[in-house]
Amino acid sequence: MAMAKSVAEALVEASAALGNEPDDRRDAARLLGHVTGLSRSDIIAHPESLLCSTHLIELQALIERRRQGHPVAYLIGTQSFWDLDFKVTPDTLIPRPETELLIEIILNQSNSAPKTIIDLGTGSGVIAVTLAAARPDWSVIATDASIEALRIAQHNGAGLRNLNFVAAHWLACFDGMVADIIVANPPYIDPLDSHLAALVFEPQSALVASDNGYADLKTIIHQSTRLLANDGYLLLEHGYTQQDTVMREMRLAGYAPTAHWDLAGNPRAVMGHRKETL
Repeated sequence: MAMAKSVAEALVEASAALGNEPDDRRDAARLLGHVTGLSRSDIIAHPESLLCSTHLIELQALIERRRQGHPVAYLIGTQSFWDLDFKVTPDTLIPRPETELLIEIILNQSNSAPKTIIDLGTGSGVIAVTLAAARPDWSVIATDASIEALRIAQHNGAGLRNLNFVAAHWLACFDGMVADIIVANPPYIDPLDSHLAALVFEPQSALVASDNGYADLKTIIHQSTRLLANDGYLLLEHGYTQQDTVMREMRLAGYAPTAHWDLAGNPRAVMGHRKETL
């Protein structure tokens, strides 16, 4: 049976087991908080508090899984995004801070009148839920081809009356509908990209696209033209080497594109404007 240890001792041991780098210490604190129910401020304020043997055994098991590469978000079942916490599972991608750029771009639109938004490939629902919560007078539709992912998104969006969910592959089933904004963080990684080795625990169907990573980006760009209202917008996240090609493809589809960069200074998104026609 594990001997009782203080919060501080358990955190030091867990951090060292992971490698003791800043990211390791942060991961250890998240896992410790998950096991014990202690907040980060609790851990800092009461390092002398003792952990029971059950908590220590659970923590050791999670630390071992983390050492094997399992993402912390999957181990604890949640991930923060914008100002909310979202349930995540291996059926969904883990939300990245870079994707918050899409929320910022949309919410900063000068025209705040009621809008219809379609979020394609919603995954855990972070984009759709965040927008629906921030703009209760907007109508938000979240789509995904994965029923398992949609169930997670529905859980995360429970209670939001302006949010609906549709099982669909991109925009194939939306004939006759008009949207003011279509937004997507689609698969855009080349199947041969070396970065995939670090993402083996996440659903590959939500990460990888054929045509060197461009297939889904191009499909969405060209499907969207028949659904966007005049003066509507298409907003796409993309890989850091893909911005020029995405902008060129948007121009071919009749959009006026604008490039956006994330906080790290990497090209991250393109907003295509469908200008009003006479």
